[in-house]
Amino acid sequence: MKVTGTLVALSGGVDSSYALNLCIQRYSHVRAGYVDTAGRGIPPEVKNTADAAGVELVIVNAVERFRREVILWSEQMLFKGLTPNPCARCNARVKLLSLHEILNPSEKLVTGHYVLKEGYLIKRGSDDRKDQSYFLSLVDDDILRGCIFPLGDMLKEDVRREALRLNIPFRRKESMDLCFSLSAGEDKPGRVMDITGKEIGRHDGTGNYTIGQRKGLGAYGERMYVTAVNSSGGTVTIGGRKDLLVAGCTVVEMNWLLEPSGFPSEALVQTRYRKKAVPAILEYRDGSLHIEFNRPEEAVAPGQVCAVYLNTSLIGGGIISSTEQPDWKSNAE
Repeated sequence: MKVTGTLVALSGGVDSSYALNLCIQRYSHVRAGYVDTAGRGIPPEVKNTADAAGVELVIVNAVERFRREVILWSEQMLFKGLTPNPCARCNARVKLLSLHEILNPSEKLVTGHYVLKEGYLIKRGSDDRKDQSYFLSLVDDDILRGCIFPLGDMLKEDVRREALRLNIPFRRKESMDLCFSLSAGEDKPGRVMDITGKEIGRHDGTGNYTIGQRKGLGAYGERMYVTAVNSSGGTVTIGGRKDLLVAGCTVVEMNWLLEPSGFPSEALVQTRYRKKAVPAILEYRDGSLHIEFNRPEEAVAPGQVCAVYLNTSLIGGGIISSTEQPDWKSNAE
């Protein structure tokens, strides 16, 4: 079916505002959609962008869905000592889903994500520094098939320069922080342990720590990192950089966009947004995906998203549930 219309996910930032401008040039019918997750109504920059473009602006009330699927979910993850990724969860369970549900039959959903699309394959964006395919790894394949990503072959600096040249309204300040306060609920002070199990200090709540964290640990005579968080026991374990290394991890709730033809299978895996994808072997065990890194990896945090790639093509993603120690660490213990 020929695409004659688009619904552009509008946030007020430069990326979605410029994507809206491109759609006006390319398609005969364009609408903008804003997903309200906070119940504050339409931000001025969103309204200004839609008005300047002369397009219909549709508001989707997703306050309750966001509270249930992102805020409560994140708090539960923190309470369990896990490190959630609320933004990836929000894309999959709130923002893209909410707009997908109101698409007209002839419309495609457009977002300002820096990713490429070849056929139905999602690929890394041309701007290595801004590639956002990682954040789409939990999104259902049916939704992604109906999406268009017009910024995938552009550089962020070019998008901003063009938006300024064309005098397109957008929020000047980049949105980098969470859009809500993340809390583990009744998070209590507890013990800081070294890797031998000896108490060496106190902390103000396990929800304030994530594996690989260095900031805020205090002075211990050498550079230390969080290596484990135990919310039920109320402990935070710290160690040296070598103590961050893990041999593999287990991933649950896998969302396959293109499942390998068989297992074991070789692939590239990315365990955090700012980390480089590394080669690994994938294998199913007891209903979960087990990943064995070719070389031990640092700071792999249970609760974070693990995105799986074949070269530059995103083929799926899931939630890291646990990690596996290298043999040399297990033997030493």
